[in-house]
Amino acid sequence: MATSTRIKLCLQRTLLAGAITLCIGSILDAQSNAKVSQERPNVLFIAVDDLNDWTGHLSGHPQARTPNIDRLVARGVTFTNAHCAAPACNPSRAALMSGLRPWETGIYTNEDPAQGVLRNALTINRHFLANGYKVKGGGKIYHNFAAEGRDDTWSEWVGLFPTVGGNVHNLNGLDKSHFDWGAIPAKTSDMGDHKLTDWAIEQLQQPCDQPLFLAVGYVKPHLPWYVPQEFYDRFPLDSIQLPVTTQNDLSDVPPAGRAMAKPDGDHAAVLQGDQWKQAVQGYLATISFLDDEVGRLLEGLENSPKAQNTIVVWWTDHGWHLGEKEHWRKFALWEKATRTSFAIAAPGVTTAGTRLDAAVDYTNIYPTLCDLTGLPIPEHVHGPSLMPLFKDPTEAWDHVAICTHGRGNHAARDARYRYIHYANGDEELYDHNGDPHEWNNIASRAEMAEVKLRLSKSFPSNEAPPTLAN
Repeated sequence: MATSTRIKLCLQRTLLAGAITLCIGSILDAQSNAKVSQERPNVLFIAVDDLNDWTGHLSGHPQARTPNIDRLVARGVTFTNAHCAAPACNPSRAALMSGLRPWETGIYTNEDPAQGVLRNALTINRHFLANGYKVKGGGKIYHNFAAEGRDDTWSEWVGLFPTVGGNVHNLNGLDKSHFDWGAIPAKTSDMGDHKLTDWAIEQLQQPCDQPLFLAVGYVKPHLPWYVPQEFYDRFPLDSIQLPVTTQNDLSDVPPAGRAMAKPDGDHAAVLQGDQWKQAVQGYLATISFLDDEVGRLLEGLENSPKAQNTIVVWWTDHGWHLGEKEHWRKFALWEKATRTSFAIAAPGVTTAGTRLDAAVDYTNIYPTLCDLTGLPIPEHVHGPSLMPLFKDPTEAWDHVAICTHGRGNHAARDARYRYIHYANGDEELYDHNGDPHEWNNIASRAEMAEVKLRLSKSFPSNEAPPTLAN
């Protein structure tokens, strides 16, 4: 055989051997990746709209009845000092799902379009989808985000479920659009959130060769507070207790804060229409309806094949005022508007019944989920993971929770203080050690200068313009 022929055959054998090695390596890598994918925990990601601290575990109102929510959060770690990144649906959810704060995205309010940013962002659902998860979502996860159903965003997206029997209006006589409440002629099974729970339970029961990321977005207790009569009957009107308030609460609040409170708007209308007790009844009734659905969902998880290998993440998108500081709804930087119900239960990682008072906010969720599931944390995600607190609840936590409402308006919350700095320079400071209702603004006291300086260091020096302006 000629030398050139032998060299050619040798090269062919070498290349063939290399190809076989690469092929075998690829197969082994694929098998290894598949094994890792199968071993990763499932995630049940529960979002709730407009629920404040009126739950049993947070004691926001003495008449709140939430046994199922309380049972759910008791499965893991409850954060009693948790806050949204923005006190409105759109910016809060955009920040949580993207890991980017309002001043990074320009999504500050409900009016700032989120599509242009989120369509190109590596959001939580998109990140899990790219890393081998079956990612399904239903209800409300984002706020009016038109790209939710795209193939590169969800494996399956079912959106909102309609409520039958809810075609009513102005039950409270205030004639203020969806700022309304009252019992509706509907069965519980007619409610959209009930249908969402049915769908979610079905997903938990289905076999899957991939780990499941299941996002369940409950709409209630968002306005209007329309639920069947049985839920109103649980809270007789003559027994309703109003929120704890004080007279002239806005007297030491600066103009920027009063502008957010809008005391001459919703609050004046509620007082004039003698609807304060009815509103509290409506909110409690709607929360009770939600609690029943959470109980059904939790039972569905516990009776599913995924019961032992599912991380449960529970979060509410912001707080809610019902007359405190003569303010209603969210859209403000006080405790009632920013404080949320937040808990994570991760099998083998978190300890059931743990309660932590570390100041956290929703930019902590993205990196924590990555750590819990073994996914890489994207470069754009800068929030600190909560894993150190899961491993050691006594671990020092030097971070503060930051909430933003409109460009230049920020609140910082640590274990003791809330400091609010408005775009026009107005300030508020509250000491929660002796003033849990934030009735006494101590920002003008000279001895508080160091506290304000320390907390203000968490505020941004540069802020993106609102997307609405682009």
